[in-house]
Amino acid sequence: MRIYQRHLVAVFCVSLLAMIGAETAMAQTPLHMYGYFSTRFEKTYETYGPNGVIDEASPSDFAYPYFNLMGQYSINDQFRAFLNINGAKASTLDLRNFWGEYSASRNLNLRIGKIYRKFGLYNEILDAVPTYYGIEAPELFDADHLMISRTTMAMVYGAADLGPGVFSYSGSTDNGEGDPLNAPSKNSFPFCYDFAYSFDGGNYTVGTSGYSTFGDATPNVAINGGSPKSGVLNWMAKDKFTVFGVYGEAKVNNLTLQGEYWTSAHKAVRDTAKVKTVVTSAGISSIQRERFLINPAAPGAVKGTNVRTNASYVIQTWYLRAGYSFETGIGEIAPYLQWDWYKNPETIANKTYGGDDEAGVADDGIFNKSTVGVIYRPTSEVAVKFDQSFHFYKFNGENVRYPEIRLDFSFTFGI
Repeated sequence: MRIYQRHLVAVFCVSLLAMIGAETAMAQTPLHMYGYFSTRFEKTYETYGPNGVIDEASPSDFAYPYFNLMGQYSINDQFRAFLNINGAKASTLDLRNFWGEYSASRNLNLRIGKIYRKFGLYNEILDAVPTYYGIEAPELFDADHLMISRTTMAMVYGAADLGPGVFSYSGSTDNGEGDPLNAPSKNSFPFCYDFAYSFDGGNYTVGTSGYSTFGDATPNVAINGGSPKSGVLNWMAKDKFTVFGVYGEAKVNNLTLQGEYWTSAHKAVRDTAKVKTVVTSAGISSIQRERFLINPAAPGAVKGTNVRTNASYVIQTWYLRAGYSFETGIGEIAPYLQWDWYKNPETIANKTYGGDDEAGVADDGIFNKSTVGVIYRPTSEVAVKFDQSFHFYKFNGENVRYPEIRLDFSFTFGI
């Protein structure tokens, strides 16, 4: 594993040196700077069951979910570099992405750095808030319950004409989910792929993406450190998992239709000490207590011998989205509809301990979400989005629901 890491670092350094050499030898082109940002208002209302309110409304929330300053520099026809500075929450800045790329041809490109992996319809474009239908990310990439991390380290990709359309591919790898530098016993060689076929000038796209840890992944967040930033839950000692999915998009005149389905099979080992913390402090349900403990009714403090350490489960999600765009005298108006379904039978509700306050509240880890919204674009660089959602799930054997509203103002800028 350490040899593999050194090889990747060496390849990255060689790529950087090659780009520096090319830059000094050839005429430079201007740096292209651009970015996106948004300000959002969100309100979650009371949860209703058959007998009335079962959970009070959450406070209204103004937030700054996106600020991204991007720079792309074409060194010559074969080399280019990119960076993406993230300032979400309007507090601190971090380097969300950076990469250097060598292009041998349209068919073969090598990208090294911290890269958004090609995965489904949305992973590479989520920062570009004004450009797409909807406000929230698909559940696959919802920050509260990521099925897979968004970034990778080394990627090969390309495209070629095939019949009436274009076939594209990518393959990528990295250190793996979790914290490999602090887990010397970890032995994995993860691999991610994406294959897509577009035709009719890009109006129709079908594709498939997949990922496997090919070894043990580990958590990258402490047990009380909040939502996980990968597909491994906070209370696991290790986890082998795969993700597989299919996606499609059709653009027919002004109508856009999208759909994706994803499944992730996990074969994990729970960390005994962390499970004891979750059971004692996270306020889990009786159903979740039965999942974690051999004898959930045992009195007194939780004993390590009472913890179920083996965990095999499958996470699934799908969505369907439809949007229709038309021009008016005051700009573009684009109403849209969406239905999401998500299932995670392992999670809990408490987000502090790595849970999810959507699926983790449900008896069976399943929720449905309906969304109706509209986008108004006075210009192509500005989008005002408003939508309303209902969440549906089972709680204590009863069907319950709660509504949300969101208002998002997003902008594109360039230098």
